[in-house]
Amino acid sequence: MNETTSYVKQDHVPHRRARRVGGDVWLRMAARGMSLMGMAALLASCAGTRQLYVAPHGADSNPGTQDRPFLTIARADAAAAPGYTIHVAPGEYRVSAPGPDNAGIDTLGSGTPSARIKFVSDVKWGAKIIVAGTGIAWHSKGNYVDIEGFDISGTGRHGILADGTHLTIANNFIHDLTISGGCTGNGGAAIDTNGGAGNVLIKGNVIRNIGYSLIGKCNTVQGIYIANPKNTVVDNIVSGVALAGIQQWHGATDSTIMHNTVFGCKIGILIGGGDAGTLPNGSENNYVANNIVYDNLTYGIIEGGKVGANNRYIDNLVYLSGTNVQAAGHVSGTISADPEFVNYQADGTGDYRLQKTSPAIRKSAHSSISPGGH
Repeated sequence: MNETTSYVKQDHVPHRRARRVGGDVWLRMAARGMSLMGMAALLASCAGTRQLYVAPHGADSNPGTQDRPFLTIARADAAAAPGYTIHVAPGEYRVSAPGPDNAGIDTLGSGTPSARIKFVSDVKWGAKIIVAGTGIAWHSKGNYVDIEGFDISGTGRHGILADGTHLTIANNFIHDLTISGGCTGNGGAAIDTNGGAGNVLIKGNVIRNIGYSLIGKCNTVQGIYIANPKNTVVDNIVSGVALAGIQQWHGATDSTIMHNTVFGCKIGILIGGGDAGTLPNGSENNYVANNIVYDNLTYGIIEGGKVGANNRYIDNLVYLSGTNVQAAGHVSGTISADPEFVNYQADGTGDYRLQKTSPAIRKSAHSSISPGGH
């Protein structure tokens, strides 16, 4: 991402008749049939073992089995093929990204629509990726890939930079990225979708303190940064981000942003396009609904840059955020009231479920507003 803005994917074979010589041709055919059946069973067995394993005590010279795991996620990625699941055991995985374009983990493999490649922390948030340097913790370049359940932190500028399409980034804890390289045009984000056709699902992540010390001082650091079309952002909790908790830019359009909780940032949600890749009509056909946007410095929900038609902002709770909503698109059902969290903590360590008396709990044609998974 190059962020210079102010806001910043049954042949039919005829049967042949066997010539019988005595009776032993049938024995040979029977033996051959048994051999083929055995081979089929072996192949079926292999197809059922599309599992690779990574652990802090592993070695990249190992075969990647559960008993002899790899040491690095990148080595497992190189050994994987469509349909594989890569299991990452609990523990620390320290990676280095010395420059802004370096990545501690580079993964290149692609799955298919029916056989995705899955990277899974076997214990939610148990696999802890800690990046040193000013670059990227994890640069995912493949298509049809899932990244689920990791804890990512450190001094870098990106948690997950996703250049592929048709991805799922779910249930990760991405936090305390200090953006040690400073506020530059290289930008920064917990999750950045930056590739081609988009179609990325970002769901159930907890994002906290991304360039926290730069709040109000840096406009190129976001929580969730959407730079391509047709992405879905749902059920995330985002707080303590230098600029926007959730932001579109570049060629973003046709986003669905629902059921997120965003607080303690400079801006809650920013919809728009600008700089490289900006679409002729700008960002359009976006649906922003049932979000809680609370206690942000300047704006709750705002449009910026090049914005097109048919943007809808429906049934959001936006409160205590400077200007709550500034948008030319269709705005309806906005609630301006304290959401009444169970235990609001501005530093992101609270309980962001809603009390029974919350004004965000209501029956309507749309789903009730609710925060992302706690």
